[in-house]
Amino acid sequence: MARAQFQVSIFIFTLICELFLGGSLVLTLAIPQIRVWPPPGRKSWQYHYTWGLTIASFLGIVAIGILDWNSFIFRHWVHYAIGSTLVMIGLSFATWSIHTLSVQTTLGLGGSLIKTGPYRYSRNPQYVGDIVALAGYAILTNSWMALITAILGMAWFALAPFTEEPWLSERYGEEYEKYKSEVPRFLFSRKRSLTNHRS
Repeated sequence: MARAQFQVSIFIFTLICELFLGGSLVLTLAIPQIRVWPPPGRKSWQYHYTWGLTIASFLGIVAIGILDWNSFIFRHWVHYAIGSTLVMIGLSFATWSIHTLSVQTTLGLGGSLIKTGPYRYSRNPQYVGDIVALAGYAILTNSWMALITAILGMAWFALAPFTEEPWLSERYGEEYEKYKSEVPRFLFSRKRSLTNHRS
């Protein structure tokens, strides 16, 4: 009984953290003057708010996947293989992206415009990697609670670029606009493939 209550508490806590994170992105999109992400600086409340909730959400997703292990629909061992493969691919892609971009820029604290490494294929390769890793973790743990929290996490990573792009345009101007026209937001771009085909 105590374990079940603890599990539900972690689940609710993680959902609240993710909803506050998502709300901050919606607020940034609705009222750009109140920009929560990217943060204006390391000492800003936006920085501590976003990263505090991000770390809490990540730890919550991991914990709930372990506590609620195998509560969902998968009954065949293959979900372990698929899930772990996606987690490794996603984390590897995200780690490569962080190494290329730098930790400071990853934290939303500015830096130069990077167009090398994984940034040749995606403007947001860290988010792509995180989304793949979260999907893999939900499959691996076979937990309906982990699935719900992972979906909310994936939604944040899918929405975050929309709050970053105006800031990047303002910061890097024409250089970013040119990069934006050449490289897809995530991975696949029909426009780019058509251009390449014509050339």
